[in-house]
Amino acid sequence: PLDALAARLVLPAKSGVYLTKNELIVLARVAEGSLRINERRRMLADVLKSPQNPAELEALLERLVAFCQLHLAAWDELVATYPRADAFAAPWREKVNATITSLRELGEELALAEASARR
Repeated sequence: PLDALAARLVLPAKSGVYLTKNELIVLARVAEGSLRINERRRMLADVLKSPQNPAELEALLERLVAFCQLHLAAWDELVATYPRADAFAAPWREKVNATITSLRELGEELALAEASARR
């Protein structure tokens, strides 16, 4: 599932965001994850597989949510400055919001799995 998530996230047409290699390197460093410089999909898959436990993966997913929220803020700023750009920005904002929703749902699933494992 993490490979599929990585494949989706690195395609702006699906996720609504663009993760550069530099941003993936920073994400790996912040998450203390391993990373091989490769194609972006492979790099993100490596970062997603690096956490040692579900809590670390949840934190990584929240970092990705924050990254997506930055993209939303940029779209909002663009539309505020150029209102006629709203029609162009709307589908991209929808994709980013869908990505945020799926990342949060995955985080919630991980939290539930972790809670049930503790019992």
